[in-house]
Amino acid sequence: MTVQESVREAAQLRLRMHMNGRLRLETLAALSRVFREHDEPIHDELLGTLVFAVPGELLGEAAPGNGAERIRAQHGKPSIPPPGREPGRPTIPPPGRDVGRPSVPPLGK
Repeated sequence: MTVQESVREAAQLRLRMHMNGRLRLETLAALSRVFREHDEPIHDELLGTLVFAVPGELLGEAAPGNGAERIRAQHGKPSIPPPGREPGRPTIPPPGRDVGRPSVPPLGK
C-alpha cells in the first residue's frame, strides 16, 4: 500500500467516525477497555481527543528510527523541524505586547 493510499484510507476512516457517532463511541469504548485490561490509565478527555492517523500525516510527530525517515525522504521534507517553534503553528507574541505598534514615551517627562 502506498503512502497516498494509506493517507486516503485514514481520512476516510476519520470521516466515517465523524459521521457515525455510534461507531465512534464503540471504538472509544473498545480502546478504553484495552487500556483498562492492561492497567494503563487514560483520562476520558484524552481518550475523546484521539485521532486515527498514519505516519505520513504526522511527519513532525514521528520519532527518528521508526521508519519515518523513509517517509520523510519520499516527501522531500527535513527529518528535524526548525528550532524555535512547532511546524505549522504561527508564532504568537508574548502577552502584553502590541505587535506592530511602536512604543510611545509618556508625555511630560
